[in-house]
Amino acid sequence: MRICIVTPGALGSNPRVVKEATALHDTGHDVYVISIRTLPHLEFCDRQVLAAAPWRANRLDLNKSRYRIERLAQLASKSTFRAVPLPVFADRSISASTRLLTKRAESVHADLYIAHYVAALPAAARAATRYGAAYAFDAEDFHLGDLPDTPEHALDKQIIRAIESRYLPGAAYLTAAAPLIADAYTAAYGVSRPAVILNVFPKLNAPTAPTACGSANPGPSVYWFSQTIGPGRGLETAIEAIAKAKSAPHLYLRGTPAAGYDKYLRSFAMRAGAAEQLHFLDPVQPNELERFGAQYDLGYVGELAESRNRQIALTNKVFSYLLSGVPSIATDIPAHRQIAPELGEAMTLFRLDDAAALASAIDNALLYPQRLAAARAHAWHLGQTRYNWDVELASLTHFVEKAVAC
Repeated sequence: MRICIVTPGALGSNPRVVKEATALHDTGHDVYVISIRTLPHLEFCDRQVLAAAPWRANRLDLNKSRYRIERLAQLASKSTFRAVPLPVFADRSISASTRLLTKRAESVHADLYIAHYVAALPAAARAATRYGAAYAFDAEDFHLGDLPDTPEHALDKQIIRAIESRYLPGAAYLTAAAPLIADAYTAAYGVSRPAVILNVFPKLNAPTAPTACGSANPGPSVYWFSQTIGPGRGLETAIEAIAKAKSAPHLYLRGTPAAGYDKYLRSFAMRAGAAEQLHFLDPVQPNELERFGAQYDLGYVGELAESRNRQIALTNKVFSYLLSGVPSIATDIPAHRQIAPELGEAMTLFRLDDAAALASAIDNALLYPQRLAAARAHAWHLGQTRYNWDVELASLTHFVEKAVAC
């Protein structure tokens, strides 16, 4: 079958898209991916993905000058939608990339179009209508809950609702990245509950066996990664915690710092008395994250409860750490409270914004080597047997086959 995957993101920042495209190609489908090329610091990651990709791709260049043009058109449509809330204006109002994605998707004849993120949903649906094909939607987040319920965000939420309520009922299938996200979509739109496809990673990325402790020097170590090291990720709480912990752990942050944020964190660490315990690591290729992650004792998942989506989403860190054989310490948001019993000793929760509670959780692992070794072995076992892409792939291919057969 011919499958076209559409995303408003860059390939280097869309591991879920890359995994999906590769999996569907490997099961015999002709896969074509349409993405956006915008951020210079992601160009290296994009090229690494493309060098290994067995599928075809078209990156639409949304450079500064092109972005300004598309952004002005988006804002004009948004203004029109405010006065005349018709669906056609909602489609054009959601993102500066949607018009480009739609135009390109409509030029690709496929049997199935899969949209990632709301900005790609009109593109996939319109292309499917043009060719009499099916379309699907993957909800990595609960987009309606990504914005606060405040007057300044009311129009943006109205646009999201207009697009999703228009297109979701006609989708051949819906998938979601977490159970609570699937529940939220059903509650918001009355659609059948999306199938949950977790943000897990291929077993091929994992170390060959668990280790009793990390090997990072200096240690002991707490590890966190993201594409961008920036605000709103609970990093300040982590720094306060390592300053309080009796085990005197070192905190390792992997990613590209937002402008000036590394200096801010260094200053914050100095004031907390942990300047020598904070380390910044360069980004690595996505398929190397688990191998590098295994070098650290504990993984940190500091997601905050600043929006409904943040409360119910499961970040890919949780599953990357499991595959690495690294137990995680995570905030007690609803999504983590739901999955923690399934993970057992591989996940410990602490009260949100409570540095003392985080320090205690860190010490309970690092000061007891046998306990740490058991938790690491359990995390690795879970990554090998349940929380990996090899398991989730079976669900994905089932829905794809069923969608095109219908």
